[in-house]
Amino acid sequence: MALVIPCPGGDSKIADKPATIALIAEKETRIGFYKNMGGERKLSKRPQGVLCDISGVMKNSINGVDVAIDKSVEAFKRLQDSGVPYVLCTNESCYSTAVLAQKLRKIGFNISADKIVSPVSAIIQVIKENNHRPYVLVNEKVRGEFDRFDQSDPDIVVVGDAIDDFTYENMNKTFKLLVGGERKFYCLGRSKYYLESGELKLEVGCFIAGLEYSSQVKAEVIGKPSPVFFNQAASLLGMSPRDLVMIGDDVDSDVGGAMRAGLQGILVKTGKYREKDASHPTVKPTLIADNLSHAIDVILNSKKGY
Repeated sequence: MALVIPCPGGDSKIADKPATIALIAEKETRIGFYKNMGGERKLSKRPQGVLCDISGVMKNSINGVDVAIDKSVEAFKRLQDSGVPYVLCTNESCYSTAVLAQKLRKIGFNISADKIVSPVSAIIQVIKENNHRPYVLVNEKVRGEFDRFDQSDPDIVVVGDAIDDFTYENMNKTFKLLVGGERKFYCLGRSKYYLESGELKLEVGCFIAGLEYSSQVKAEVIGKPSPVFFNQAASLLGMSPRDLVMIGDDVDSDVGGAMRAGLQGILVKTGKYREKDASHPTVKPTLIADNLSHAIDVILNSKKGY
């Protein structure tokens, strides 16, 4: 008896042998179909380039020590060997891109700083181009990146993931600068939380929201989910956002931000991913993948035309 297998788009395939059934299932996996929000989904077009998050996708942090996520080193090497252009697109604002690259190399990823786009590198470019005098409330590990700039009588306010430096004194000083003059307010990312040592921890987003509420000054996001940030990453590859796919573990900042900027979005079930993310009320990922390895397989197989 023939078995009718329903397929995406309403078509059906007929298989009369177990081997045929297996081949059909294998081919559909290679094409990139994946159970997502009650139905089959796939990449809507073959991406010409890849943007990829770092934390929660390539690595996790356990007690302050970086650990590569299972199969991620091998998957990243497959992407590099394929020749598909890529950029690592992170909201990490606690380290410079040089340090990020060094940390990744230590756990097996062959990567250089010029392949990483971060809020820190982006805001430094903004400051340079506009001769700004910044007041910065950022992590102590990147504070030295701003020493080159005149910080007297600041004309802009920059807030990143300062962690332990989010004291009342520092927050109040930042608030006073915002309400005391016509200063532009920049935030380095706007994520809600991150994963460390298996626990979710507050990130910069809630502190930005508090400063906005009290000062009535809206922050401009330098980092995900800002479309400008994704456009900057796309420009580094010399491509249009619509020709790219973003791989991330944050349904809002990574996937939602990317899709609003015109990219396809792959949500991986690692890092900060939670089951409720699959039924997000507004963000509908192009694809949900088990991990980076699965996501890279889908992308590379779609490039081959399967």
